[in-house]
Amino acid sequence: MKKVKDLMSRQIVSVDEKANVYEISKIMDEKGIGSVIVFHDDKPVGIVTERDIITRCLAKELDPKKTVSKEVMSSPLVCVDENSYVSDAAKMMISKMVRRLAVMEGGKLKGIITTSDMVRGVVSKGKTTEEALIYMAQDYEVF
Repeated sequence: MKKVKDLMSRQIVSVDEKANVYEISKIMDEKGIGSVIVFHDDKPVGIVTERDIITRCLAKELDPKKTVSKEVMSSPLVCVDENSYVSDAAKMMISKMVRRLAVMEGGKLKGIITTSDMVRGVVSKGKTTEEALIYMAQDYEVF
């Protein structure tokens, strides 16, 4: 069984809690990512996702240049240990209804794992994307 550290992205893109939504959107666009980790005093406290920007800023007609990450972030940050099994991380995502987990080790942020990372991990075993989704869903009696 694969562990979270085998599939996670080690490239952490972060912002301070005072960064505005416009700046965050530009960073996400430039890096081709769907989220950033929010820090307060060198501690990860939340995450801003594309969905957060849409539902908590744009849909409420807030000004992205005046709205800061602290106002739109999802918090508390849902975390998993880097030595956890991917299947346990997937169960956590389902129970917490999130698509991304911050990966921690010894109280330090080490990376992020997403549902896409998990699917890629199964696809890399020679399965098609459709087969991977069916394979992953079998444990949850989706079918």
